[in-house]
Amino acid sequence: MTAHRQIMNNAATAIAESEAVREFCVEHFGRGLAVHVGAYAAAVPGERDAPFCWLSPREENEATKEDDLFTVRIVIGGLVKGEGGEKVITNVVTERTDTANGLTLNGGNAIVEELRDIILVIVRNCNAGAIVNRIRREENDISHFPLEWATFYVEYLEPDSLSDYLN
Repeated sequence: MTAHRQIMNNAATAIAESEAVREFCVEHFGRGLAVHVGAYAAAVPGERDAPFCWLSPREENEATKEDDLFTVRIVIGGLVKGEGGEKVITNVVTERTDTANGLTLNGGNAIVEELRDIILVIVRNCNAGAIVNRIRREENDISHFPLEWATFYVEYLEPDSLSDYLN
């Protein structure tokens, strides 16, 4: 059985080594991604660290196979940049008038959620040392300008042996 810390370290390494992640972050946030495993002494990642990907263990599951399950919380945070490097929320707006409906779309969260989904695929496909059992996205549609974030949870299955899992 792979240690839980090592599972997180392996997933974090796959994220940090991704060229697709680096390119996306440079384009949309103005610099590469900072990947953190666990909390660190100064605090949890924040605006000064953005864009960031923070992996931390979630409380253990109390399911039937609780000894076999381990859940990792992955939080993605970013300060979306405009073309001039300014912090922006891109809203696509159709003006409401007396005779027409209006439309406003939250664009800041959409960029961070796109990064979350790129990272989710990397985590799902990397060999972190345990079987990915389930991935759950947590939607966050309230803007927290300037720092936007998106979260997902990866539940790993760690049977003592594959025969235990198949039976």
